[in-house]
Amino acid sequence: MYSDCHDDRAPAPRDEAFPAVPATPAPADQLVRPCDIKGILHSHSRWADGAHSLSSMVATAQEIGLEYLGISDHFRSASHPDGLDLQAAQVQRQEIERLRALNPSFDILQGIELDVNPDGTLPVDDANLGWFDFVIASFPPNGGWDPQRLTDQIVRAVSHPRVSILGKPMGEFMLQGAKAGVDMPRVLEAAAAHHTAVEVTANPCCAELDWSHCRLAQELGVLLAISPDAHRAARLVDYRHGAELARAAGVCCGGILNTMNHFEVRRYLVQGR
Repeated sequence: MYSDCHDDRAPAPRDEAFPAVPATPAPADQLVRPCDIKGILHSHSRWADGAHSLSSMVATAQEIGLEYLGISDHFRSASHPDGLDLQAAQVQRQEIERLRALNPSFDILQGIELDVNPDGTLPVDDANLGWFDFVIASFPPNGGWDPQRLTDQIVRAVSHPRVSILGKPMGEFMLQGAKAGVDMPRVLEAAAAHHTAVEVTANPCCAELDWSHCRLAQELGVLLAISPDAHRAARLVDYRHGAELARAAGVCCGGILNTMNHFEVRRYLVQGR
């Protein structure tokens, strides 16, 4: 089993990750490390646009030392025509339950990633969202964003009682969202008020963290979810990169959702609803 606790709580290479990041007030022994991550809550399978089967994703997650894996395939939309509909999601649930039975020491959660509607509503009704273990609200690419409208859209989405995680605001979404003038402090305040976690994109190809937003999230009590958004099994390991970025930004272990074990994360996801 892989172990990435070799750093003995050494300070993160802050100068490489964030040249202009002021020193964090938190002691080094409180900052998150890759080995603190217990599981992943954003991954995709062959059921939608992922490259590998559920069983392959689960096997890889176990091999790299995780305790649980959340499968969050896309719901069918204009941006994801190969996504799941509700009937397919129910059949997927049956396969997940079979895999749970075969892997009693490893937890598998079924989530769904939704493209939020232009008015901030969700494309699935509350009753059907209720039988997913968690819901990720994401935003399809849109070059014509209006700052106020987009901020309102995001705030409405994170305020929805069924939304567990706001997808990608600390990654590639911010590259476009910042240009559109998204009011991230307002978004984070809404996330704090409604107990919605906020994703830190761990994919090295698109992870562009804003350290000030990470620290504001921590100050407001918003949990961050380090997420590789893995569409193939080999990319699950990217969570380590996300943890290093969060550490360099000064995020403490207690500020990361997926430092919880599988019992704790299930309790959090249920209580947040």
